[in-house]
Amino acid sequence: MSSSNTKPGEDFLCVPKLVVDGENWMTYKDRLSWSVDAHGFLGHLEGTEKKPVDPSMLTGRGASWVPTTSDEVRELTAYKVASKEWRMGKAITKQQIAGTIPNSLFIQVKNLATAGEIFTYISNLFKKCS
Repeated sequence: MSSSNTKPGEDFLCVPKLVVDGENWMTYKDRLSWSVDAHGFLGHLEGTEKKPVDPSMLTGRGASWVPTTSDEVRELTAYKVASKEWRMGKAITKQQIAGTIPNSLFIQVKNLATAGEIFTYISNLFKKCS
């Protein structure tokens, strides 16, 4: 799982704003990728960073599953840490995109679940500009 020990700061947002017609798509795409990668979240942008699996959803368990062994407690604890890290990476990457695209495009992507889905949507819109 990707992570970063540093908090994103002003330098994290130094990606040129994508223009409405996608004229600067190639530069935008590369700088966005570099910025996100520098902070350890490229997997979120590319859609390769998968959400951790909730141990209660494993075979033989259910929503009412409660860990009963020390191994299960460790498994649940590790899941909670990994899940929080994943959600933070997803949120930071989505915000990095949202802060650098026009409002008209934000309206189109705001309900997509992950940064990877958003980036794929935008990439498909501007493929012709590549």
